[in-house]
Amino acid sequence: MKNKLLLFLMLVSYSLSISAQSAKSGTIVVREMNSFLSTTNNGSLARTSSGAETLNTSQVRDLITKVQSSIYFYNGEVKTYGDQPSNLFTDVASLNLVNSSIALKQNIQIVTVLINTANELNNSIDLNAFSNFPNLKYIYFISNIETTSGTIASRLVNYDSRFNVFYKIDKGDSNQY
Repeated sequence: MKNKLLLFLMLVSYSLSISAQSAKSGTIVVREMNSFLSTTNNGSLARTSSGAETLNTSQVRDLITKVQSSIYFYNGEVKTYGDQPSNLFTDVASLNLVNSSIALKQNIQIVTVLINTANELNNSIDLNAFSNFPNLKYIYFISNIETTSGTIASRLVNYDSRFNVFYKIDKGDSNQY
C-alpha cells in the first residue's frame, strides 16, 4: 500500500510539473475569423488567447471591415495611406523586413499577413517581426491555400501572449469579412 501511495504521489507531482510547463510556454490559440465573428454578437467580449483579458469583437470587426488609415508593405516597398495608420498589410515573404522598414509602428493595432503559397507554411513564421509594435493586438492571416488553425499555430515562433491570432482561407471566391 505504501508503494502504491508513493507511486501515486510521484505520478501526480509529475503531471503537475508537466501542466505547469505547458502553461508557462502558453498555447497559441488561432481562431478562424469568420466563425469567430459570426458566433459572437457585435460589441460582445470574448477571452483572449492568454485568457486573462477580454477581446472586443466589435473592435476586431471594425478593424477588418471598415476603412482605416493603413500601411501596405510588399516587396520591400512601404505605402502609407492616412495619418496614424492602425492597420498594416503585408505577406509572409516580407515579414523579415517589417520591423526595420515600418517607421509608423505606434498606432498599428492589427497586422494582416497574406499566405500565398504552401511553401510559406512549410517554414516558421517569426512573430518577433512585430516586437516593436507597442499597440499591436491582432495578427490576421489570410491564406490563399487550404490550412487549419493547428497548422498556422505550429508554424508560429516567438509568440507573444499580447497577440490574438486569427486566420481565414480566402481563395478569391468570397468577399465576406
